[in-house]
Amino acid sequence: MYKLEIYNALTNELFRTKYFKKPDLIMSLIQSAQKGQTCYLFDEEGRTYTGNYVTHATYPETSDSRVYKMFFQINFSEIQARLVAN
Repeated sequence: MYKLEIYNALTNELFRTKYFKKPDLIMSLIQSAQKGQTCYLFDEEGRTYTGNYVTHATYPETSDSRVYKMFFQINFSEIQARLVAN
């Protein structure tokens, strides 16, 4: 199991936590962010934010799980995505 924790770099506040079975999506997000691409982040209520990458850290949580902490400068987005509930 892989855990992604997204933090607001200015306040060190935990913004969002997501769990993944494989690290592929996490690694893709890290690579895109490191290239300077603006990341669009969603809070638990579905509001859209923009995130400018600052740094990240990785460490083992247990013998078979890993935590990825990503730090972003987070701002409320002027454009809000429409999320459709299933």
